[in-house]
Amino acid sequence: MVVSTEQKVGLFFLVSLLVLGIMIELVEDWRPFEKQYPYRAFFKSAVGLKEGDPVRVAGVDAGKVRKIGIEDSRVRIDFYVNAADVVRDDSLAEIRQTNLLGGVFLGLDFGTPGRPLIPVDGEVRTREGTNVDQLISSIDRNQERVFRPLGELVEDSHKPLAEAIRRLERIVVKIDEGQGTVGQLVNNPDLYDQVTDLSTHLNTLLAKLENGEGTMGRLLSDPTLYDNLNRSASNLSQISEQVKAGKGTLGKLVNDEKFYDEATGALANVRTITDKVNRGEGTLGKLVTEDELYRDVREGVGRINSITTKIDEGQGTIGRLVNEDDLYRDAKTTLHKVEKTVDGMSDTGPLSALGVVLGTLF
Repeated sequence: MVVSTEQKVGLFFLVSLLVLGIMIELVEDWRPFEKQYPYRAFFKSAVGLKEGDPVRVAGVDAGKVRKIGIEDSRVRIDFYVNAADVVRDDSLAEIRQTNLLGGVFLGLDFGTPGRPLIPVDGEVRTREGTNVDQLISSIDRNQERVFRPLGELVEDSHKPLAEAIRRLERIVVKIDEGQGTVGQLVNNPDLYDQVTDLSTHLNTLLAKLENGEGTMGRLLSDPTLYDNLNRSASNLSQISEQVKAGKGTLGKLVNDEKFYDEATGALANVRTITDKVNRGEGTLGKLVTEDELYRDVREGVGRINSITTKIDEGQGTIGRLVNEDDLYRDAKTTLHKVEKTVDGMSDTGPLSALGVVLGTLF
């Protein structure tokens, strides 16, 4: 069987790919020019971590996991790092999650600067972290505690919620049928028109107020009112300051203790007088307390009323003087004659004056 040149080339290409794959698989961790410093760490659990996973210092790739095994009921992890000065005696190793899909890596921190370095092939202290498996287990343990009260709450509120929904349905039906105020607002066009008119009138009123029309508009828009109020407040403040300083009559009334003493004394005197009146002392006391004096005063007032009645009716001399015009005219004529007599007496002697008076009168 003769093999062609094309078949030889294809066969060589396939063999080369196979050899390359074998070499990649066998020498994946073979790095002849890279220094590797081995260490070990012990964990209670290493869920998800496998050989070949990266070792990261502060999130930066610094080595790989070489071997995972069990030793003294613990998980032993052998790993290496590329630098000898990153693992100190207080550095901590922890299995961390790369993402929520399950990727993990072995994480290291720098430790405290200046602390001694851990010798090569030494043990690194560890810190147990929470992985996805533990989180799911915790959720499984707590779901009964969380969801049972929630289910009981839903069960307890089922009947009240159903009753509330039924009541809401009845309310909606009543509104749809036009019952009640809300139903009228929804279904009655006349009420809608009235509300619209009211809104229009209200807008008109607000526009007038904004334009300063009317008393209320001027109160809102006229700055003069504010100025007057401001001046009034200023005046009141000045008056209060003057009163506080004891100026003026009101200030003295407020601040002068002498006036208080005098007012107290006056009130004491008034109290003394009222006590005497109540005891019937003095004229005012007798007027207040003695019935006989009251009767005398009443009789006197009655007589005065009788006299004034007679005078008003024209009885007696005083009544005729008050009511008759003839007597008034006679008295006026007599006065004129007396005036003439006095004028004539100034021009004659005493005897002549006497004769003139007698002649005038008689």
